[in-house]
Amino acid sequence: MKKRNSFKLISILFMCVVGAVVGFFVGKLGARASSGIPGEVVLISCILFIPSFFLVIGLHELGHALAGRVMNFDFRMYVVGPFMWVKERSRLVFKWNKNLNVAGGLVVSMPIGTDNLRNRFSIYAFGGPLASMVVAALAYSAYRLVDVDATSGLPLQTGKYFLLVTALLSVGIFVVTITPLRSGGFLSDGARILRLQRGGEISRFEVLMLKIISEVSGGTRPRNLDMKELQEANELARKLNDPYLVYINSFYYQAAFDRGDLEQAELHLKEYIGRAGDIPQGIRSALWLEAAFFYAYGKHDLETSLKYWAKYKPSAVIPKGQVLAIEACIAYLKDERGKASVSIDEALQGLPQMIDQGHALVLEERLMTLKAKLESH
Repeated sequence: MKKRNSFKLISILFMCVVGAVVGFFVGKLGARASSGIPGEVVLISCILFIPSFFLVIGLHELGHALAGRVMNFDFRMYVVGPFMWVKERSRLVFKWNKNLNVAGGLVVSMPIGTDNLRNRFSIYAFGGPLASMVVAALAYSAYRLVDVDATSGLPLQTGKYFLLVTALLSVGIFVVTITPLRSGGFLSDGARILRLQRGGEISRFEVLMLKIISEVSGGTRPRNLDMKELQEANELARKLNDPYLVYINSFYYQAAFDRGDLEQAELHLKEYIGRAGDIPQGIRSALWLEAAFFYAYGKHDLETSLKYWAKYKPSAVIPKGQVLAIEACIAYLKDERGKASVSIDEALQGLPQMIDQGHALVLEERLMTLKAKLESH
C-alpha cells in the first residue's frame, strides 16, 4: 500500500509539473498573440474558452474511437463534458452525463477478438494524441492564414483567435495525454502505450487484462474464463504491486459466484472491497452494486445488501439494467412482490446495454430464477 501511495503522489506531482510547463508556454504564446487585440475580442475569446476546451477534448476522444474502428474495436460509449452517447441495440442514444469524474472525456471501445491485442490497443490509445496533434496543426495553420486588421469585423477577429486557442489547447491535451502517468485510477494514453510496448511482465499483464476484458465483454460467462490466465494475471499484479489487481479480484469474485461457490465468492468480494480506493471514483459505484446484489441474491442478507446499496451513487456510465436487478432483489427480500416483478421485467430489457455481456448473461439467468419464484407463489 505504501508503494502504491507513493506512486500516486509522484504521478500527481508530475502532472502538476507538466501542467505548469504547458501553462507557461501557452500563456506566453497567448500573451504575445493578444498584443493589440481589441478588448471585446479578448472578452469573447475568454467566453469561448469552455466550448473550445470541450471541442478539443471531443476531437481527442473521437481520435480514439476512429482508431478503435480501424483496429476492429466495438464502440460502446462517448463522453464529452455533460454530453454522453451510448450504444444501445446497435444505435446511439444521447444521455446527460452528471458524473464529474468522467466529464473530461471518455471513449469506451472493446476489442473484438483477442489476436494481436498489444499492438491493436496501442494504436487505439495513440489515436487520441494523434488527433490532438492533427487538430493543433490544422487550427494553427488556419489561424496563420486568416488575415485580420483593425478594420476587420468582430466575427472574423474572434474566429481567428478562437483558432489560436483551439490550437494551444490541443497542444496541451497532446502533451498531457502522451506523457506516461497515472491519476485518479486512470492511466494516460502514453502510459498505456509504454506498458504495452516495453515488453516483459508489465506488457504481459496488460495483454492478459485486455484479453480477459475482451472475453467477458464479448459474452463469456465469468465461470468460463481461463483460470490459468486469470491466475497468471493475479501473480503478475501482486509481483508488480499493480493497482489493477482490484479488477483481478472482481473477476475471481464473479467466477466463484457464477459457479455457485458463495464462500469463495465472498472472500474475493471482501478483497475486492478492500481495494476500492484503486477504482476511479467515477466507476466505483459498480463495486457497491456488485456487493449489494451478492448479499441480496446470494446470501439473502437484506441488512448487508442495504448497507452497500446506500453507498451507490447514480451514474450514467452504469447500465440501468444492472441497477434494476438489485432493486428487484431487495424488493423481493422485503416481500414487495409487485415492485420486484416490475423491476425484473425492466432489468431484463436493459441487460443488452451492459458492456460486460458475460455478466449480463449471469444476471439474466438469476432474474429469470427470481421471476419464477415470484410466479410460483
